[in-house]
Amino acid sequence: MSNEITVVAVLRAAEGSAAQVAEILQSAVVPSRAEAGCRGYVLHHDRSDTHRFVFVEQWADMAAIEAHRDAPHYKAMGQALAGLIVEREVMLLDAQA
Repeated sequence: MSNEITVVAVLRAAEGSAAQVAEILQSAVVPSRAEAGCRGYVLHHDRSDTHRFVFVEQWADMAAIEAHRDAPHYKAMGQALAGLIVEREVMLLDAQA
C-alpha cells in the first residue's frame, strides 16, 4: 500500500478579496510543485462561487506534507492571507484500493 496522501484544501475568501486571494494562492503553486515529495499541486477556482478556492495536492507521504508546511513560500502565503480567509477546511485523504 502506498504512503501517498491527497490533500484537499478548501478556502473561502472574505467578501471583496477574491482577486487578492487568488493572486496570493497562485504564487505558491510553482514553488510547491518543485518540492521534494510533491506528486501534484493544482489550484482550482469554483465556477459557482467566486470566493471559494480549492487546492488538490498529492504528496509522497506525511513527511513531505510537513516539509511543505515548513517551506518559506508556504509560510509567506499564510502570512499574506491573514484576514483574507473566512473559512478553511483541509482534508488529508488516503486512497482506498
